[in-house]
Amino acid sequence: MIPLQLLRVKISNKGKNIAPIFCTSDEDVSLAANIIGEFEESWKKRDRKGLLTDRIGLIESKHGDYKLVRGISTLLERRCTFVNTSEQSRKNGIDSVDLIIEPDVIRRSLFEESSKSDFALTILRREEIIQSVARQLGVDRENVLNQMWGDLDENLVVENFDSITPAILVAWYNLALIQTLLFSCTTLQVALHGGSSWKRVLRDVKRVGLMYNIRNQPSTLADRTSKNMTYHGDTIVCSLDGPQSMFKMTEIYGTAIAKLLPSIISAESWSLQAWIIRKSVSVGRKMYEFDISKEEAPRLMALPDQSNSKKLTAKSGSSFDSTVEEKFAIKFQQFRTGWTLIREPDPIILDNDKAFIPDFMFERYGRRIYLEIVGFWTTEYIERKIGKLTRISSPNKQLYKDDKLDIFIAVNSDYYTASKYKKVEKDLITRLGSLVQKDHLILYKNGQVPLKAILSYLKSIDQEMIRRIASTASNDLLAEIDRLTIGITQDNNEDDSRTDGGSFSGIVSIGELAEKYNIPSDSVLIALRSREAGNVNVNDNGRSYLIVGTYLISHSKILELEKSLNSISSFMDAIFLFKKYNVPESCHVDLLSKLGYDIIWRGMDSTNASIERRKR
Repeated sequence: MIPLQLLRVKISNKGKNIAPIFCTSDEDVSLAANIIGEFEESWKKRDRKGLLTDRIGLIESKHGDYKLVRGISTLLERRCTFVNTSEQSRKNGIDSVDLIIEPDVIRRSLFEESSKSDFALTILRREEIIQSVARQLGVDRENVLNQMWGDLDENLVVENFDSITPAILVAWYNLALIQTLLFSCTTLQVALHGGSSWKRVLRDVKRVGLMYNIRNQPSTLADRTSKNMTYHGDTIVCSLDGPQSMFKMTEIYGTAIAKLLPSIISAESWSLQAWIIRKSVSVGRKMYEFDISKEEAPRLMALPDQSNSKKLTAKSGSSFDSTVEEKFAIKFQQFRTGWTLIREPDPIILDNDKAFIPDFMFERYGRRIYLEIVGFWTTEYIERKIGKLTRISSPNKQLYKDDKLDIFIAVNSDYYTASKYKKVEKDLITRLGSLVQKDHLILYKNGQVPLKAILSYLKSIDQEMIRRIASTASNDLLAEIDRLTIGITQDNNEDDSRTDGGSFSGIVSIGELAEKYNIPSDSVLIALRSREAGNVNVNDNGRSYLIVGTYLISHSKILELEKSLNSISSFMDAIFLFKKYNVPESCHVDLLSKLGYDIIWRGMDSTNASIERRKR
């Protein structure tokens, strides 16, 4: 932080909003470089602090903005080590007791000598006192004069300076501005993206002892920022009581808030909203609103030892808390289920305004299934886990199915603490299993979480959703299928030279239709087969389509192919015919079968194969 009197702010929105004035220009970086240069020069020359302050004053008078110059200088002073002249002499190798006397000892001796008689009202009397003290202390007159005020702030010497680049200094200054502003807040609300960021921030909140609660909130914070701020449709907000909400110890509490800020801004996506109390002579105490997000923050605002955290998903190759989690994520991705695996999703809100962050979340169709992996554990640990699961807020109905939590709990059965506790531990595991659905409690060994129960459950959801989507397939989708397989083909019969594939050739990709309407391909197939069963896929002109693999081929195209196949007996000639009509290669064999032909193989060479029409 920087001193409150050096805080640069601007008031906007008719005096309702407040914001720091950040350093954003090249001129600001150049100013930082000049100030750093003065500190480095003072360090090399071992100048007194007073001389350094004078030189900074010259930069201040030239620049004009004293708050900015002094604020940057204050940050650099914290990177300096100042010593008095006696300490400097010792470090320079002058360690004789006769030559080095502490300033307070010299001053005490001078005042005692002066009090024995009249005060030094004349230069002569002053000189007599100095000479007397010098003889008593065993040093010469010059040492007395040079060291008597050596411990005053302006006489301290720059003994060491930890230099820094101008860009990092500006970033540090911008961060310090927000920290100083938040020192006067009554409430601070934090919105983050990703459970890994939440876990780190909440850990820091508890470490520094801040008072907080966490909850779901409408998108007032997320609307101002990028679309990433709304994570899976939710905005999770952590509200912190600010220093100005305290009756005492506001400085200690405000320092704790400042320590938390670097952890917040290191998240991939973040947003802050705070209510600030400011005092002024004209209006007295007044409340202002301050809000900022990562997108609105200056480009330079991070500490050098803080790298932006990334969303920890299994796809991103990020680090894991344990090898068990890493093995599970890699193995799950190999099955290519279509479900998105997200590591450490956003927190689940508990009824006491605290949070529970599972290890993984599976997401698809807007459904969220969670997984918590319990590795090393004790009885107390399982008790705390049970307590959290029972306190999940009732409004989170998406976490429940059949009145049970829709979450898998994988417990390492290798880590029973001792044999005499087996019964206690078994009872605990039973209680844990009673909180979740059947088959959602998994006991694993040897560091491998079995996937069978999870994959089976996700597959059952896939089948359920595919049937549901198929039964409610939009009329627009079915109408487009009719248009592509009937209408356009009819329009293009006048131009038989057009055989460029796709809809203009009477062939429609089911996969492309499914992607366009954002539904599974299997749902489209089920909807089409339902129409076939009901014989509703024939229009007034008698045209229809044939389902071949993952494609639809119009009835008019089928008639053309059947007519041409009557004079063909070679399998390869049939393949060449299909290619001429732009029939996808994956459909060739299936199409021959659906048109009533068998393939007669004569060895492994396809050029010797023939086709024969099956007898009806």
